[in-house]
Amino acid sequence: MATLNISLPEQLRDWVSTQIASGRYSSASDYLRDLIRNDQRVLMQDSQWLAAHLQARMTTPDQDFVASSAEDVKARVRQQLAKPE
Repeated sequence: MATLNISLPEQLRDWVSTQIASGRYSSASDYLRDLIRNDQRVLMQDSQWLAAHLQARMTTPDQDFVASSAEDVKARVRQQLAKPE
């Protein structure tokens, strides 16, 4: 396993120590590995959502799209914001 040395401000080092003291993590390395895994998971989920969203749009027939100017879009947003919820 490779070693990585990092520098943290005292406030962050205290936070890591608190997480270890809570018993959830056995060491700073364990805590950082968990943070990295969670970050990877979130990025993968975001990437998969974007790919699915774009794929759905790419398969939409051109005639289903409506041409809108920037002014049209702004007017619609203003109307939506003006509606009481």
